[in-house]
Amino acid sequence: MYPRKRIDLSLKMLGTRRAMGVAVFKTPLNRQCIAPILRSSPPAAHYSTKESTSSSKPQAKKKKTMNIANVPLSYIGVMSDLYIPPRILKYSPFSWPKLMLRRLLTFAFNTYNVIKYKREIAQPLQFNEWKDKAIENYVKTNKIFAQACNSFGSTTPSSRDVSKFINLKLNQCCGKHLLDVLNLRATNFQPEYKISWDLKSIDANPKISMFSVIPDQDGIGCYVQFIMKLKTTQHVTVTKRVDGELIQDVESQSTDYLVYSMNPFNGQILLVGKLFESDDKRGLKPELDAFDAHAMQKFVLKAADIYRDAPK
Repeated sequence: MYPRKRIDLSLKMLGTRRAMGVAVFKTPLNRQCIAPILRSSPPAAHYSTKESTSSSKPQAKKKKTMNIANVPLSYIGVMSDLYIPPRILKYSPFSWPKLMLRRLLTFAFNTYNVIKYKREIAQPLQFNEWKDKAIENYVKTNKIFAQACNSFGSTTPSSRDVSKFINLKLNQCCGKHLLDVLNLRATNFQPEYKISWDLKSIDANPKISMFSVIPDQDGIGCYVQFIMKLKTTQHVTVTKRVDGELIQDVESQSTDYLVYSMNPFNGQILLVGKLFESDDKRGLKPELDAFDAHAMQKFVLKAADIYRDAPK
């Protein structure tokens, strides 16, 4: 188990550039110390109501649907903008009844998926082991990301070098979309600075706030995606590479809703992104249209960025 302490991904303090739709950190460090540098339908089928005179009828081809069971786990990013119950005290007492109802419905959703897991997947429920592995992946991801930002000298690193380093170190910890985000951010990190990240404490028992079984094309569970609420204290320092001058030294608390994809048959767990608390107006139904391929692609890439700012 990790020390009771841990560091806010004040990697948001990094001066990174906006590129490819990845949000830039908005912190005092960006504004004052590390200003970002820019690098730059298929045709309609026609059917006849007349009987065919031909003795042999051509059979209509069935449209093949993708079987998610054949998709590698690393390609399964954040599946949806799931509802995450907000802190009730943030809102007016007039909102409390509906927020409590949504919490109850969320509990029912999780209970249903646990039952589905037991019935269809028939593997042991190991929530403590899963949480330990999830925390381990989170810590390793931040450590390796900071190392990647620091490991390529005082000149601008090539994207190939950064990608090779991060993929080698984190391909068993992170999903593909998150790896792409880390590669982009590390490549765009200001080469004249160095950053360190440390977990100071885990401030509350990690909680699995959402648990969802992902079915295959036959409706049978094959993968799991869960959201873990993690409250930590983290410590970030930023120094100049040349003379070691301290630019930023921040210890802060962070509450993150980290999304993980899991193969329950071999125990593989990958960090794939992060979501945020829903507001008091948001219902349980996802606001994202799952049939809009373009919107889904944008969402998966956005949700994969664990260093992005919370929506305002």
